[in-house]
Amino acid sequence: MTASTRRRQVIQTIGSIGVVGVAGCLGDDSADDAGADGASVAPDDDNGDTDDAPAQEPDIGMVYAFAPNSISVIDPDTGDILTEITDGLNDESWGDPQITNDYGKIFINRQSPSQVLVLDTSTHELIDEVDIGPGPVHIYHPSDEEIWSHADDEGALYVIDADKHEVSHVVESGLDGEGHGKLLYHEDFDETGYATNVNDPGLPVIDLDGYERTDFIEFGEEGGTHYKAYGPQNGLIYGEFGDVTPAVDAETHDLVDELAFSGGMYLTPDEQLMGVLDGDTIRFVDVTDRDHDIVDTVEVEGGPDALRYHDAENGATYAVTANTRSDQASVIDLDTFEVVNQIEVGHIFRPEGAPFLHRSGVAADGLFVTPAAEDGFVALVDMGRQELIDHIDVDEGVDTVQIVGDSGTGYTGNVR
Repeated sequence: MTASTRRRQVIQTIGSIGVVGVAGCLGDDSADDAGADGASVAPDDDNGDTDDAPAQEPDIGMVYAFAPNSISVIDPDTGDILTEITDGLNDESWGDPQITNDYGKIFINRQSPSQVLVLDTSTHELIDEVDIGPGPVHIYHPSDEEIWSHADDEGALYVIDADKHEVSHVVESGLDGEGHGKLLYHEDFDETGYATNVNDPGLPVIDLDGYERTDFIEFGEEGGTHYKAYGPQNGLIYGEFGDVTPAVDAETHDLVDELAFSGGMYLTPDEQLMGVLDGDTIRFVDVTDRDHDIVDTVEVEGGPDALRYHDAENGATYAVTANTRSDQASVIDLDTFEVVNQIEVGHIFRPEGAPFLHRSGVAADGLFVTPAAEDGFVALVDMGRQELIDHIDVDEGVDTVQIVGDSGTGYTGNVR
């Protein structure tokens, strides 16, 4: 069976559960108004003036793939590359992409020069470049109006107006003016956020409305913090701190517990379990209360990375992770806590002696997407069937992907 045949059969099936139903309902307008390069364009009015044309809807379900010399827009229904952006791109290194809450734009960190690029998801066009501080990696969307990008060389968060594409504020989150960092926020926190920084032994507290660091939750005298998470059911904030994970009461900022392991943290859709990555081990921790019982442990040979989750029609929940040391993606049944499937998704670059490897993966509406930088393609996986849809050839070095939908970034599994 050919890849194209597989794709057609799988897409027909998942269309019945809404995946391509969402993407397909956008295809009609974009096909009618397609330009010469396949990108959607606004129809001219009688005078040939498009200024008063109604805003176009985002092209939901499309996959954006970022390679060193190109940005490709892929239709997962057909496997076609609708648009390829190459102008001005030359050996780029990408950070996180972030979809806006209305799915209308993608903001992505461009590491050199230090910029955030803005893409319009209705026209598939690169529409703006925003200069920010050096070393941008992670990016966030704590409010409808703002995008926050972290500049590691300054240990600072650059706040970008999502409509004007202008930097409005710079928030010095790191204590010493440098360091790789992240940002944690949640509706339970009101206008408060919590940063991490690999140079700071605790969590800087950020006033999201006042655009300043207002406090610091200390974990120790030295070291740094990296991954972060929040359990809405137990009201605890988690921060990776070396080999342990302190747990902090979100209201009092008191340290209430410390998990004896650490790593990337990913809550299940029902917010009852938190998967914690520790080498090849994933520990699933009960975060419905403050006892932190380990429900089960799963060994994933090949180096698991960011967890994405899928609620199946039969009520079961599965986790999927693209492995960093193999060409497989592993599917974990969260009823049995066993790896139940391995799917070939291609190879990433694995420099000899590299202490860390990362492989991005995003998911939305039953579709899981991960790039294979060494092979130069993007793998599309139907999570309902746990089956490869296709490998879409892009460019060697493709290492970052985004779905137009509720897919978040490579580190956060939703828009917020």
